Amino acid sequence: MSKIPQVSIIIPVYNRTHPLVRALESLKKQTFTDFEILVVDDHSEIDLKPYLEPFDLRYLKTSGKGVSAARNTGVRAAKSNLIAFLDSDDEWLPTKLEKQINYLSINSSISIVHTNEVWIREQKVIKQNSKQQKLGGRLFAEFTKQCLIASSSVLIRKSLFNQVGLFDESFPVCEDFDLWLRIAASYEIGFLEEELIIKHGGHEDQLSMKFHSMDLWRARALVKHLNNPDLTLIQQTALLESIKTKCEILLKGFQKHQNFENIHEVELYLERCAGTVIAK
Repeated sequence: MSKIPQVSIIIPVYNRTHPLVRALESLKKQTFTDFEILVVDDHSEIDLKPYLEPFDLRYLKTSGKGVSAARNTGVRAAKSNLIAFLDSDDEWLPTKLEKQINYLSINSSISIVHTNEVWIREQKVIKQNSKQQKLGGRLFAEFTKQCLIASSSVLIRKSLFNQVGLFDESFPVCEDFDLWLRIAASYEIGFLEEELIIKHGGHEDQLSMKFHSMDLWRARALVKHLNNPDLTLIQQTALLESIKTKCEILLKGFQKHQNFENIHEVELYLERCAGTVIAK
């Protein structure tokens, strides 16, 4: 019987070749090496196999249901008790896994740890502003405002998915925000301040470049928690404020661009906020 690796690394991909090779090459440089790699091809129109031949990995193919379904396929197929995600346009720095493994070994009560990141756009390092500062701890209130975890930076105990569920496959974007929000509602989030991944942005096939009204998906994720009885007063207040802010911005944008498709949905979210009684 073959030894079970300590970590399963899941790379969802669609129609990417050279960025995918760059991501895989970064795994060769890891100082911690007890891992398996699962490349989950979301029904690419390009034959990726020639690009994968130099690497020791498992290749899975899904039916084109999006990044959430691809990641979930990887999680279900993973042999390890620790799961890491690497987006096919990102890369890891050499000590990423080693330092996260050490962190979870020391902090046995924590089930997820993420790291800081380097942002690169058009081959230039982009400085992050204060609002984008990554954090650790009980962070639900902070997470209601924006996504503070990069998927490629996460190491997570597989058992945590049994508690909060997998990625919501109805979300074509902001699926990571939705999952981290569910985790933050109940669990402490670990954080390593060191920059241990590189995120490459600004390219045309980046999901965030393809979808408008990203705040609509964020609002849909937030609304899931309106009836959560376990939220504290601070968390409930932050949740309501964030939903209202995002919905008001959305309505202004819909009116400006004469886009009426989702107006009723957003108006209903505002009505639900107005009718929500904050528990004392």
